Amino acid sequence: MTDDGSTAVSRGARARWWVALATVVLVVALAAIWLVAVPVGVPCPAIYPPPPGCTVADRASTGVLWTIIIAGVYAGSIALALTVGRRRWWLTGAAMVILVVVAIVGFGVVQGWINFVTPY
Repeated sequence: MTDDGSTAVSRGARARWWVALATVVLVVALAAIWLVAVPVGVPCPAIYPPPPGCTVADRASTGVLWTIIIAGVYAGSIALALTVGRRRWWLTGAAMVILVVVAIVGFGVVQGWINFVTPY
């Protein structure tokens, strides 16, 4: 690439931007999942036996499952951004959209699984 004074962004800089964006999505998604999966408030009604999904083991296993799924999609997105995505930016954009959708779905599943109750 020659330095002709144009404002064009190099492929490497664009790939770094996509990697940074994917990392932010990963961190926010995992923080949200673990704040829900291990809630501070009372997540379930005080009845015996507790309804399905109210034990600590249920919350932790669901959180771990979605952590693995989101991390796998993140790794695939990064690999795509640093290889084929450098030439085809739309593939990297599609991978980032998939990462965001998987993160939102994962958060929703974890939140729904533990019968989330807001603490106020």
